Amino acid sequence: MSLLLNVTDHKLEEIAERIFKLQFARENKLEEEYDDYRKSKMFRDIKYNLKILDVAVRYDAEEIFNDYVDWLIKLLYSRMKDISPERVREQMISHYQIVGEVIEQEFSQDYYKKAENHLKNAIKITEEVDLEKKTSQDTTFDNIEEAELNRLQFKYLNSLLGADKDQAQKAVEEALDQNISLEMIYQKIFQKSMVKVGELWNTNQITVDVEHYITSMTQNFMMQLWPRIMDSEKTGLSLVACTIGNELHEMGVRILCDLMEIKGWNNIYLGAAIPVENILTALKKHKPDLVVLSVTMPFYLEQCEEAVKKIKANEEFKSIKVAVGGRAFSMASHLSESWGADVTADNANELAKWAEDNI
Repeated sequence: MSLLLNVTDHKLEEIAERIFKLQFARENKLEEEYDDYRKSKMFRDIKYNLKILDVAVRYDAEEIFNDYVDWLIKLLYSRMKDISPERVREQMISHYQIVGEVIEQEFSQDYYKKAENHLKNAIKITEEVDLEKKTSQDTTFDNIEEAELNRLQFKYLNSLLGADKDQAQKAVEEALDQNISLEMIYQKIFQKSMVKVGELWNTNQITVDVEHYITSMTQNFMMQLWPRIMDSEKTGLSLVACTIGNELHEMGVRILCDLMEIKGWNNIYLGAAIPVENILTALKKHKPDLVVLSVTMPFYLEQCEEAVKKIKANEEFKSIKVAVGGRAFSMASHLSESWGADVTADNANELAKWAEDNI
């Protein structure tokens, strides 16, 4: 049973409002701690929390909610420096308790029991997380090229954080001048930088406009390398790739597509947020050897499940292998097999190796 499938948007608003009012009624301190802006963010977050919890319940994916809870408490602490870590922790524990009470009253006992387990885990994680811990940097490298790539990645990202695209371009050019492979440039400079950007945004160290700027510039630099990529010896194999549902996080799958092109594949990248029916139409048109579906946000796992099952149920697509990937699957790797997908891939190297053995 899925809360999102069986509850209207209006009802979800009502449930979120009930949770919101209950928390303010029980915690007098909140009126002092929260201005109107924070209240609006809190209400939005309650709806978001309910949706993530529902995905975890629907797919029995404990790690999805655990990962989200850990991220959320650290994010809130970084954004509310005027409130002590103990108080932020106290707020969230109270929140999860109230969510459990409301779900028990609004939904079936079966749904509540499943949600209760996730909420208990959430409280335990919130109680135990170290909000003052700083991330350490590993500065040990196995070889000279690795150390040089680390230097260039640092130069690249810090240049873009300062909106200096010329210096970022020079970092890429330095790598090319040193005959560092395109594959390493993609993996160790572009991909590593984008992961770091995500971490900086998640911890409120950069704003969304900075994240979008760095993403846009990285896409531009990737496009500049295309003439070199197109010189790669081709295997005759092709893939169709996209993000699914309303998923807009496309950098991961775009990097994967370029890396597969370097490995000799012809990739047909459809873009972000592609509806299931359009994916099926593209498969009929292009008849690829492989289709790659990417999901970052757990909300869109349901649309991915629908796509995988429709592809596998269509006799016309019986020769097409289905790969799924993205952050959502790193927290729920068991899903793809139950849907009938052929492989869950974390990166292009892993996917290319699997394809070499299975296509």
